[in-house]
Amino acid sequence: MRKIVVIINPIAGGKSKSNVAEIVRQVFPERIFCVDLFETQYAGHGYELAKQAIADGAETVVAVGGDGTVNEVGRAMISDTSVKFGIVPMGSGNGLARHAEIPMDTTAAFELIRQGYSELIDYGDMNGHIFFTTAGTGFDAEVGKRFAEMGNKFSITGKRGPVTYMRAIFEMATTYVPHDYVIMTDEEVFRQRAFLITIGNAAQWGNKIYIAPKASQQDGIFNISVVKPFLYLEAPVMAAQLLNRSFDRNQHVRSIESRHVRILCDDIGYSHVDGEPMLLQSPLDVTMHAAGLRIIVPKERKNVL
Repeated sequence: MRKIVVIINPIAGGKSKSNVAEIVRQVFPERIFCVDLFETQYAGHGYELAKQAIADGAETVVAVGGDGTVNEVGRAMISDTSVKFGIVPMGSGNGLARHAEIPMDTTAAFELIRQGYSELIDYGDMNGHIFFTTAGTGFDAEVGKRFAEMGNKFSITGKRGPVTYMRAIFEMATTYVPHDYVIMTDEEVFRQRAFLITIGNAAQWGNKIYIAPKASQQDGIFNISVVKPFLYLEAPVMAAQLLNRSFDRNQHVRSIESRHVRILCDDIGYSHVDGEPMLLQSPLDVTMHAAGLRIIVPKERKNVL
C-alpha cells in the first residue's frame, strides 16, 4: 500500500479544513492507500510531523495550509528527495503552489497527489533559513511584519486576507524609508539605495504577483530584483507590471542572476523567507541548493518524473 501522511494547519488562511478528511476518503481508496491525517498544534509542529512521517516510511507527505505551513513541512523533506511533497493550498498567498501550477481547489489538489507525478525543484537558504519561493529585505518584509501584527483586526470577514494586506501596505508606504545596501553577487559588487531586494527562486510572491518574472525553480540560479526608490505616483504602473509579468522591465528595477548573494546594510531592518518576517543580522548570505525537493505537480509540466 502507498503510505501518505497529510499534515493540516487548522488555522491557515482563516479557512475551514473540516471537509479535508472526507475529501481524503473519497480520493484515496483504502485498498490502495494508507493515509494518516495530523493537525499542527504549534509553530514548528509541521516540521516535526514531517520528519516523523519520513522516518516511518511515508512515500508522500502532504501540507494542507498556506506558505508558512508549506515551508515548515518542506524544510523537513530536503534531506530525502525520494519522498514526494504534496501541497493542498489553503493560505492567502500560496506562492509555491501557484508557481508549480497546483490547483487551488482542494479536491483537485488531492487528486493531483493521488496521480503522484513529481519534479525536483531548487531551494535557497538565507542565513540558514530555508525558502522555496522568495526571500529578501526591505519594504515587503516590513509589510509582512505589519500584516502579522494586525491579525484579523481590520478584515471585513474577520479573517486575514487581501483587505488586511492592502491596509498594511498603505500604512507602511507613508512611513517607510529606503536603505543603503552593498550587494555582492557571483559577478559584481555594487552599492545601491533600495526600496526592497527580493531573491527569487520562484517567479511570484503569491497571489499571481510576479516580483521576479523570469525565475525558475529548476535552473540552479536566483533571479534577484533590486527595486530602487521611486515616486509614489509611479506605483500604479509598477503594480500593473507585477501582475502582467513585466516588472523586470521597469526602469526602477535592476534584475540580476546569481547562485549566491550577500547583502550588507548598517540598518538592515526586517527580512523575510517565503513571506515570513524575521529579524536577521547583516550580512544576509543567500545560497542556492539545486534539485533539493521533490514536489508533486501536474503531469503536463515540462520536467515531470
